[in-house]
Amino acid sequence: MGNQSSRPRMSARRRTSSAALALGALTTAAVAFGPGAAGAASPHATAARTLNLNDSASLHLENKHGLVLKEGGAAKGSLGGQLYLQLDVTSTRSVTAEVQVYPKGGSISGNAKASYRVAGSTATFSGTLAITKGSGTYSKAKASALSFSGTIQRSNDAVTVHVSGNLSY
Repeated sequence: MGNQSSRPRMSARRRTSSAALALGALTTAAVAFGPGAAGAASPHATAARTLNLNDSASLHLENKHGLVLKEGGAAKGSLGGQLYLQLDVTSTRSVTAEVQVYPKGGSISGNAKASYRVAGSTATFSGTLAITKGSGTYSKAKASALSFSGTIQRSNDAVTVHVSGNLSY
């Protein structure tokens, strides 16, 4: 006699209908509740913003040690904010600089290299600025070749600085 089950046998058609119904319910739940419904984090990307910088600042001397000038003042332009600059005259022809800007919502820092030329009581510099880090709104700030230029009044070490180019953040 063989094994007989006490359950009535389900037809192939009924088994297929039950499977389709379960699959449909699962699909409906996934659409209704989204991919994060089961507690899994759903990855998402935000598009980077780009700002066409065109900022200038007239800075005043805060500290001087040899050929290193520490300057501060307000930047005006497309970004704006308090700006601090440490300018190091590294040779008769070049300067390096560390720049920190504090616009509303965060901060941006970078390093610059520039050529340097003295003409009477004024020295000029011109080169590039690379953004190295940011915080707050600007935590993903990036730029590698911003235009960086300015002047130094040798009588009182007052510095003007101008920065332009595209900043992604």
